[in-house]
Amino acid sequence: MLTPDIIKRCNPGVNDFGLGQLMALASQCLRSAKTPTACDICLDVCPVGALASEKGARPHATTACIKCGVCISACPVNALAGSLRTIQQINRLILQATLRVDRLAITCERTCALLRLKQETDAADEAERDLALIDAAVKSEHLYKVPCLGMLSREIWFSALSEIGFSRLHELLVYLPVGQCDNCPANALGTVEDAFSRAIAIAEEWSGETVGLVMDAAELPQARHANVRAYLMSETEVDRRGVFTGFVEELKASWDESTRVGNRALDETQRQRVRKQTFERTRLWAVSRAPKLPGKQPIATPLRYILIEAVGRHPQNAKNVRLITATTDDELCTRCGACVDACPVHTRRLIEGEAATAGTEATEAADAEGAANTAAAAEATDATPSFIMTDSMYCMACSACLQVCPTKACHFDETDGSTFLLDQDSSGQ
Repeated sequence: MLTPDIIKRCNPGVNDFGLGQLMALASQCLRSAKTPTACDICLDVCPVGALASEKGARPHATTACIKCGVCISACPVNALAGSLRTIQQINRLILQATLRVDRLAITCERTCALLRLKQETDAADEAERDLALIDAAVKSEHLYKVPCLGMLSREIWFSALSEIGFSRLHELLVYLPVGQCDNCPANALGTVEDAFSRAIAIAEEWSGETVGLVMDAAELPQARHANVRAYLMSETEVDRRGVFTGFVEELKASWDESTRVGNRALDETQRQRVRKQTFERTRLWAVSRAPKLPGKQPIATPLRYILIEAVGRHPQNAKNVRLITATTDDELCTRCGACVDACPVHTRRLIEGEAATAGTEATEAADAEGAANTAAAAEATDATPSFIMTDSMYCMACSACLQVCPTKACHFDETDGSTFLLDQDSSGQ
């Protein structure tokens, strides 16, 4: 049963990991747009009903919040964030860990909280053993804890999986004991486990890699300290050939471990440099250096930034990244601008020009190359509204434009991650 004690112990705000106060960003919340859009997604997914909103205003967290962060991944425009640790910081910490370990497991703070509760029961010995193994894995950077696995979106999982074959990481794991979610207050609605399972499945499809599962703390990856002397003094019975083979392997492991520690700083610096170079393959990098259009600039939400950054590391996976984006039917569009006012990330812009056909061409160019946005606006000279330009790089498919369009000209279409890349072949050359 989810007793008050369990709910209190499973609040990372009073344990090892705290997101701080949950905030809704006015600049991105659908309820705070120039033309507000009704959205109750975060209120509906909160497992303890801790989010409130007065008179349609942007939501805020009440004292009942258990800081699980489930609402952060559920928000369609990434408008929710923690005041102490943001989703960008969590992603960066995971990426840093992939530079240092070849096997990385991710778990939730509530796993530790429930184990601490077991210390007070008949399973105290087992709980203490598991907590010791978890602490050792965390110290060796082989285990990373988040408030709840449900707060990690598909973009975060994809970003971590994209490190396989790029950094030291060879395997990404999830540590989740059997029945864990059944006893967790963050899963009170019974939706969290399905949500992060779907997020992982999508990330696996995008990356072509898989996430492993660890259910016993004894299977958690740990730092390996090669010790030839300990091996030779082992009481394990082996034949002479086995002794020789094992000795050579252990000696090599000891040498590799010493060399790796000595070169770690140099290796990390090099890989960070390569990461920066891969980001320069993306349109987001090009647009950040292009002249700015007048008015509000499009917002690359943290999750979209993380996704584009990951696509840049493995351009060959770009076609696998299937996304839904909003587009406009020029024949039905009246250029009223309602969708422009409703878009929370300002990806839609009303361009004035001579003809809608010219606008269509400019829109296609903008989707192919970020710098074309500036050129399209500069060439538009007629004072008559001509077309709605939408850059799919920023669109989060929140449906705000679809809800306000009076002629149903806005609709969803499918695109892929290749729209995030500068003009290049699929190999990234």
